[in-house]
Amino acid sequence: MVFKKIETQNLPDIQSEGYLYEHEETGAQVLYLANDDTNKSFTIGFKTPPYNDNGIAHILEHSVLNGSKKYPSKEPFVELIKGSLNTFVNAMTFSDKTIYPVASTNEKDFGHLMGVYLDAVFQPKLYQDPQILAQEGWHYHLENEDDDLIYKGVVYNEMKGAAASPEHQVYDHIAAQLYPNTLYSHNSGGDPKVIPTLTQEEFITFHQMYYHPSNSLTIVYGDLNITDFFNRLEEYFTGMGKQEETIDLSIEPSQPKESVYTDTYSITAGDDPTGKDYLALAWHGALPDETLDIFGLEVLDEILFGNNQSPLKKALLDAHIGGDIDSDVSDIGYPTAFLIMAKYSSADKMPQFKQVVEDTLTELVEKGINKDLIQAALNKITFQTREAAISEDNPRGVIYAIQTLNTWLYDKNPFDNLQFNHFLEELAKKVDEGYFEELIKRKLLNNNVFTQVILKAEPGKSDKLEIETLKKLQDYKGKISDEERQKIIKETQALIERQGTPDSPEDLAKIPTLTREDLTTDEQDYPIEESAFGEDTSFYHAEQFTSGIDYINLYFDIKDFKEEEYPLLGYFSHLLGKLATEKYDEADLQKEMDTHTGGIHGSVAVYEDQQGNIKPYFRLSGKALSASLEDLVGLMKEIILHTQFDKKAELLKITQRLLSNFEQKINFSSHAIVANRALSQVKPAAKLSESVNGIDQFNYLKTVRDELKSDSIELNDRLTQLLTKLLNKRRLHVLYTGGADRKEAVKDVLISAFESLPSEPLGETVTYSAGPKQNEAYITAQDVNYVGLGSDATGTLDYSGTSLVLSTAFRFDYLWNAIRVKGGAYGSLYQHNRTGSLALGSYRDPNIGKTLEVYKNMPTYVKELKLSESELLKYIIGSLSPLEQPKSAESKGLTAFNRLKRNITKEDIVQLKEEILATDSDKLSSLHDGFRKVIDAGSVVVIGNKAQIENEKDLFDKIYDLY
Repeated sequence: MVFKKIETQNLPDIQSEGYLYEHEETGAQVLYLANDDTNKSFTIGFKTPPYNDNGIAHILEHSVLNGSKKYPSKEPFVELIKGSLNTFVNAMTFSDKTIYPVASTNEKDFGHLMGVYLDAVFQPKLYQDPQILAQEGWHYHLENEDDDLIYKGVVYNEMKGAAASPEHQVYDHIAAQLYPNTLYSHNSGGDPKVIPTLTQEEFITFHQMYYHPSNSLTIVYGDLNITDFFNRLEEYFTGMGKQEETIDLSIEPSQPKESVYTDTYSITAGDDPTGKDYLALAWHGALPDETLDIFGLEVLDEILFGNNQSPLKKALLDAHIGGDIDSDVSDIGYPTAFLIMAKYSSADKMPQFKQVVEDTLTELVEKGINKDLIQAALNKITFQTREAAISEDNPRGVIYAIQTLNTWLYDKNPFDNLQFNHFLEELAKKVDEGYFEELIKRKLLNNNVFTQVILKAEPGKSDKLEIETLKKLQDYKGKISDEERQKIIKETQALIERQGTPDSPEDLAKIPTLTREDLTTDEQDYPIEESAFGEDTSFYHAEQFTSGIDYINLYFDIKDFKEEEYPLLGYFSHLLGKLATEKYDEADLQKEMDTHTGGIHGSVAVYEDQQGNIKPYFRLSGKALSASLEDLVGLMKEIILHTQFDKKAELLKITQRLLSNFEQKINFSSHAIVANRALSQVKPAAKLSESVNGIDQFNYLKTVRDELKSDSIELNDRLTQLLTKLLNKRRLHVLYTGGADRKEAVKDVLISAFESLPSEPLGETVTYSAGPKQNEAYITAQDVNYVGLGSDATGTLDYSGTSLVLSTAFRFDYLWNAIRVKGGAYGSLYQHNRTGSLALGSYRDPNIGKTLEVYKNMPTYVKELKLSESELLKYIIGSLSPLEQPKSAESKGLTAFNRLKRNITKEDIVQLKEEILATDSDKLSSLHDGFRKVIDAGSVVVIGNKAQIENEKDLFDKIYDLY
């Protein structure tokens, strides 16, 4: 056997047996995590240390998926997804490694995914085709002589979007300052200012150096045939030999030369920068062989910063160091760092920031950390890790692969991070020995590998940089010869031609796919039983195996709440569990929740059936081990009945945190924000969602913040009145997810807990309406855009199996090619659901008007759509895939409740699958007329760059500043 087993390890925490192998010829190591999980996963990773900020590792991650020796089509990765039942397909670049993970519950499909990925990483086409680097990384783009010369490329625009985040910039600066002159001082994702220096020669050299079996680490997980897997690897490993030079990622941390580093980040031109600076303190925390200390730092982070009442976070908030405080045990790579970040601060507060941290930590060391606080933090993390080990919402094998690489990549024990219970138990034993106090001294107070970062707000910085870049490019265009200029035009046109030329049928046929015989219309049961709970209310039981965890959701019917009450409801949902109650102050409440439960939180849930009936609920969710049922229900009762709203200082802290969270969402999820905002103008249910989660909620939070800074006490009164209205026995329904043997016990405890609620008839059911219909743009300090369109397809374009197949064709053909490949955006979104909601969104997009033209031309694509049988089959498989995703027990219970409220049956899902299988080209193209009407009736919402929005202002009825 060419793979020699070198270690075996029992891994009870992840219910697996671990086998470590080494390939005799190349020295490549392989880890097999054997168990009975049918959701099999494969991950191959490479050490890919960057040598500057040109993003070479990141661009290479994109580029190897653009064709290979066996699969020479332009994007076999996309073609594969079209015809796959995968549960996970991705590629990821970290600071010092690049990984390629896939997962599937279908054995044949799993083999296809592995085969295409192995050929992609070891035999990519990029050696022969420089247009791949041009498309995925960067290129000079000049379509006509009179056009402006610009940079274009998928990663280039992706990183322009990422660089807009001040948090992202702080992390980059911390790594560069703590670990100067090491690979970790470089931005592996790429700095847009440096990406255009990357050459094809560097590109090829980097792949030759690092994408070799000797530099690979491979993890497979689940119930699979290991012999077949080794045979697949052997095809690419045999004959490659062993690299003489091993890649050493280790570093020796030393005291940084600069104690304080200062930079600026961009806010919108004309915006007031006062109180918008970011401050950070960061320490080198640990190296990969310090596993116990890394777990210890995670627990310490929870102790110090887990909530607003945690000692160090509270001290910083009370000292008004920042409007919000964040912390992190940051996996830099070989080193781990510990950091504290103050947002909405002022640069001149840095000395005070540092002093408050030192004073508070010193006091904790001298007086000792409250043992109950330590135990609560340990319990919280233990619950989270154990619950994750049984959850199927995400492919566990991929998660374990990443955890394994956190040590294995650096030639340390690959099993350490998969034995979390051992380390958590060891930490629990060390509590009485003063371990956490000593950890503070060693890692924070007496650690000179420490830095301070100040990031000042600078109005219009990104606009200035864009102008400078454009001027630089036009100067370059003017200096080069006519011959060089024509060469750029020729290369641009050649790339456009390549992007618009379909792959040959022969190349497409080489990509493996499933057959119709591999597909089924079978649908899993999500059982749910309904029984009486109170007067006109129900107790719903979703029977699932939960490994001894009770999942309880209290649903308060709010169908009589008016539209204008929803912004307050959204805000109210975030307050529960964070404020004092009659029985507990804020700190004690947090400690009780962390000690006895897996968390308690509020939310607003809006269900809409296919007839357009809206069923809104206020939901309080909680979970705990079955032995803690009484504690869980007691705390849920205390929180929902007796939360106090009279402490303005606490309310302001929470409000600032919510604003901070939304601003981060703007940087990373604006495609979803614009899609729902556009839908809110045409769909009443989306309008309610917008009021509690979207831009409406963001604007409401800003008014709340201003009110809390004034002398007004009206907010306390409004929240108290809202709670009084909500607390009505006739509103309360319950969903319990857990075993049948616990159903009656759980029900009895809940009936007893809430029997004293007042019982009043509900008000008249409110008929909700959509928001005002208008095309909107929101200006933010970004160099890229997020272009959304939303429309109501009800009665015009029916939701069906055929429309789902069309959705797949849009996502992986039309929009992928038009928005990403040709347009240069990072990605796009397309959704069409049973309620008639149809939404589009682009992500980190250099365009606005061009993208809207792409949307406008979608009906023509539908009309002209003629698919071969093989192409059609891929879209059919890709449409079934989202319906086959594994779910955790909790998610199964919520899915059962969701389907019940939306009047969706198991038979409806089976029918949908049958319609998918029965789809043909004629059925697809027949949808074009209805689709045109839907697109024409849509509303447009854009978040993006000020200059671009103003240049295309005629597209909009209203333009707003988002901040």
